[in-house]
Amino acid sequence: MIRPLAILLPLLLPAAVLAADALTGAQIQARIVGNTVEGTAGDVEYTEFYATDGTIHGLGDDGPYAGQWTIENDHMCFDLGETKECDKIQLDGSKIQLFGDDGSLVAVGELKPGNPGNL
Repeated sequence: MIRPLAILLPLLLPAAVLAADALTGAQIQARIVGNTVEGTAGDVEYTEFYATDGTIHGLGDDGPYAGQWTIENDHMCFDLGETKECDKIQLDGSKIQLFGDDGSLVAVGELKPGNPGNL
């Protein structure tokens, strides 16, 4: 009886650990807002500053852009004009990962304090 539990427990732990690593809405507000993320989404490089007024000031492969961010149900949502996307955020030190609801990795990057690029 103990043996099946010993086999199942390691399989269940990674999912629990990953779920625990996702930031809550309050943590997103405290750690991400007012700061900059420099990273990649697929093969696109970007730098985005998340201003406290809910605006995004970004610089990507095609030049500067702007949008809006919100926090909804422990997700950070990004509206850049064409579509609105909401992602779960994991943060390990300054390393950030954004995941879609299906668990797919959407973007990776580095969190930098403030707005070092004056976006």
